[in-house]
Amino acid sequence: MAPEVLRPLRRSTFALLALAAAAVEVAAVDVRPVGVSIGMALVWVALAAALARAIPVPADPHRKLPPWVLAVVLILAAAPFAVEPMRRAWTGDGYPLELQMVCGLRNVGLGLAACGGWLLCLRAATGVSLFLMLFSAAMSNHPAVLAVLGLYAAAGSAWLVLAYWSGLRGVLANAERVVAIEVVTERARLPWAGLLVLLLVTGGAAALAAGPKRATAVLGELMPTSGGTGETDPFARYGTGDGPEEVAGADARAAGMVETDTLIEDNKNALIDAVSDMYGAPHKPPKEQERTVAAGLMDVIQFHGKLPDNRRPSRDFDTGRKGPARDRTPESQSARALFEVEGRTPLHIRVVAFEQYDPETHRWRTGRQPSGRRIDAEADNWMRVGHLRGSADWYGPDERHRLKCADLKDNLVPTPALLTRFRINKVDRPDYYEWDYEGVLALAGRRRTPPGVVIATDSRTLAPARLPESAFGISGTGGVPTGFGEVPLALRPEIERLARAWTDGRPRGWPQIEAVLTRLRTAYTHDRGAAAPKDHPAPVLWFLTDARYGPDYLFATAAVLLLRALDYPVRPCLGYYAAPDGYDAETAHTPVRETDLHFWAEVQLRDGQWLVLEPTPGYAVLEPARPLWDRVRTALAASAEWAARNALAVAAVLFATTVVVVRRRSLLDAAAVRLWLLFPGRTWRAQVARAVRLLERRARWAGAARAPGQTVAAWLRGARGGRAGIELSALVQLAEQAAYAPDGSPPPDALATCRRALATWTYYRWRSAGAVPTGGTP
Repeated sequence: MAPEVLRPLRRSTFALLALAAAAVEVAAVDVRPVGVSIGMALVWVALAAALARAIPVPADPHRKLPPWVLAVVLILAAAPFAVEPMRRAWTGDGYPLELQMVCGLRNVGLGLAACGGWLLCLRAATGVSLFLMLFSAAMSNHPAVLAVLGLYAAAGSAWLVLAYWSGLRGVLANAERVVAIEVVTERARLPWAGLLVLLLVTGGAAALAAGPKRATAVLGELMPTSGGTGETDPFARYGTGDGPEEVAGADARAAGMVETDTLIEDNKNALIDAVSDMYGAPHKPPKEQERTVAAGLMDVIQFHGKLPDNRRPSRDFDTGRKGPARDRTPESQSARALFEVEGRTPLHIRVVAFEQYDPETHRWRTGRQPSGRRIDAEADNWMRVGHLRGSADWYGPDERHRLKCADLKDNLVPTPALLTRFRINKVDRPDYYEWDYEGVLALAGRRRTPPGVVIATDSRTLAPARLPESAFGISGTGGVPTGFGEVPLALRPEIERLARAWTDGRPRGWPQIEAVLTRLRTAYTHDRGAAAPKDHPAPVLWFLTDARYGPDYLFATAAVLLLRALDYPVRPCLGYYAAPDGYDAETAHTPVRETDLHFWAEVQLRDGQWLVLEPTPGYAVLEPARPLWDRVRTALAASAEWAARNALAVAAVLFATTVVVVRRRSLLDAAAVRLWLLFPGRTWRAQVARAVRLLERRARWAGAARAPGQTVAAWLRGARGGRAGIELSALVQLAEQAAYAPDGSPPPDALATCRRALATWTYYRWRSAGAVPTGGTP
């Protein structure tokens, strides 16, 4: 079989390997954009194609493989394992062992395709591509993998047709050359058992590692994935024991949670410790206040670690603090988060809701406001949260989140604001839940939320700027508790002066609230380590009038008191903030740690819901998911504004684009000729054939295409009505010699003749001259 006959088969094999490599890249990191994965796959295929050009093609494709071919394949197979340690050290990212093995098998397939001049390598490369597609389909259910699988099936059918056609006995003829096909009846045998061992070991181990049942992770722990009694890998995709990516069990502490009915008891309560670590311990009260707080301290000692109802006195927050220590002990790595959020962020998760501010001790008191919200059971373990006073029509569509508990030290059920319903698998009775505070959900009678619990939530979305004035209540009226509007008398004069000055001329409602928040976010600086002096009479006044910087609890305190002075029912809340910057693309979750403790303010709406207000710079509130037409309109408006600011650059780009579109054929032709000059072909016959194809494409673009059934020689002789010129006449003779002359020494001026013809018969000359068809004369 001549090498020319194998060329279409080699190209189709490369196409199969390209599809398989794309499927591997998508399945390996299925949270990555599909375009990036396909681009990476094309890079690997391009490298293999470059390698194929450097490898000499044997005259006999059935000859035995030289030893260096097996060495090249072994090096390509081992490359992912050698590169992985450097990749993890330099980038902090990596692949687990099973994916390294699949990448090694991909390299083997591309290497075999590069050595496709040998028929044995060609067939083995096709088999490897099939294994890679099977692994990809088992590793991921990504829609792109299924699409590539369909393309692979079509390309595989074409490969089978080409393989059958190339093995037929007979003669294939084309317009340029007659090629005899030799049929070899003797079956090619594998020369080395090493190649078979390589394929079996690499393919079999990778198939088991990436199989749908995760067999190797369960039987014998052949792979260092993420659990069991063996080693763990921080980049593992799954696991079976207590590693960082475990599945359902009694000790779940990572993102790999599943819905479980495993419930445990624990006496830990670390909220006080976490607050002290974050903001520093409170100042020691003076002698005259010791008696005032003695009862509260005794309650803390007595009830610390008990049931939630007995632990409430320890939840008061002192705004006079020492500030956090600068040399904090590094965090433990046993669990990367308290819980993880799946869904859009930013997200505010309440832990404590405060009510009254004590000007003598500078403490926020939690109070005990009973919640008027009912919890009603629905189908499939869902719980519906009732509203206090009906439902308003200013809300957007509900937002779905899944919060996965890993290491909570409390009985909190983490839920977003504006909650409408929630679900914990198999916890299907309303009396299993209770309201710890208004809007703060907890497990009734439990000391700790079990690790591994998954809470699905639906919460409302709201655009505050669209709220009417009637949406906001007035403190002390309409069922709003008086405590949410109190401002201490000692602070009221200065607080009211600032509030009136900041909102001067603004109508009541969101414009006033936005004015206060904007002033705090723009004129003040967030400094988590700052703290008011111990002897200052009011830390919030120190923050507002003296320092103009401070931690988030002083931002929230200032916002609450300022808005209360304007008769809005407002409260501060302590909880956790899931920041968009913390999103982990590998797991598609946002981890929330103890260091994500945060203070914010909330204003009560007339329907009883609490709207999150964010006065601290660097923090944001989740906005509603806008409809497609709104996003398109906003994008068009932003694009128009950007174009107006950069009118000169836009005009230059439009002019350049117009030139490219008008002269696209000339530019493409120039690029093709330049490419031909750099890589004219391996043989003089190939050089002539490529030059003729370039001329034929120019003529086709100019409207002088070769007629069906017309030979190249007859077509070129008919150019300009039979007056083709010296250049084309010389090229005609050279083309006939390349097509029909026996093998021998190449003409000395073959490349120069092709260059002269291409330089003379340009695209514009074809347009002006054209060709006279000869009616299909051969």
